[in-house]
Amino acid sequence: MKSVNFQYKEGGQVPDEVGLLISILVRYPEVCSVRYLREQHALKFQFLLFASGQDGHFPDKIRDAIDVFHQLESRPMKLCKTEGKKEEDFYRLTITRDVESMNQAEVGLIVDLVKGSSTQELVYDEMDLMEDELEFQEEIIEQILEQLQESELDKNFVAVREDGRVLVYKENFRQVEF
Repeated sequence: MKSVNFQYKEGGQVPDEVGLLISILVRYPEVCSVRYLREQHALKFQFLLFASGQDGHFPDKIRDAIDVFHQLESRPMKLCKTEGKKEEDFYRLTITRDVESMNQAEVGLIVDLVKGSSTQELVYDEMDLMEDELEFQEEIIEQILEQLQESELDKNFVAVREDGRVLVYKENFRQVEF
């Protein structure tokens, strides 16, 4: 396994847990933003979709699929919250999951469920990553999720895309560029 080596723009090593947020956005361009919520020890994923033809039960369907996945995996969840909100011409889907019961396979499943909905038009960045880079990002996500299950970050973080870059903000929303 290669080690994670994200660097601050000014130099210095980025904590692996912040690298998790970066890797999720790099690997899954369909994710609009991902936030680490310290108080719930959870990840909050946001997806942006065009508002036309929205199924009001879409968040419930995603939640049901995640429930089934965890039943098959025999791993109980502490937190699984799904919600959708129409905002002008867009629909924002939010999925909040506890870190303790999460793994890379579930992150991929969540993205595939959102992508695969025939009634939804997902807004996302086109990215051309090689297969080995995709696999590497998945390994990073799995490794850091396992580490984070046993520890917590001391701050809230949010990672978003802007102009082809991934930006990470701390709890006080001071911008940190990578």
